[in-house]
Amino acid sequence: MDNSRIEKIKVMKKTNVITPMWQNCQSILKSGDLELADNKLMEFVWKLADYTMEGFKDADVIEGVKLETWKERVWFAIENAGLLPE
Repeated sequence: MDNSRIEKIKVMKKTNVITPMWQNCQSILKSGDLELADNKLMEFVWKLADYTMEGFKDADVIEGVKLETWKERVWFAIENAGLLPE
């Protein structure tokens, strides 16, 4: 097997940053405060963008979850809450 073709997947140690941010966003969405939810979800998007700019790929794992999955979660939350601009 040619190991030169296998990409290395980064696994970030548990930082306890992303998961609490996500849980906070979920709580705010449940409370119905869409303005605050919009702000917090945007902060979450920027945090994920920071990881991407640092060289993390979608298959890399942050706090036990692929970066791609975090991106999908926040996208679906924004979309389902009706926070996308017209």
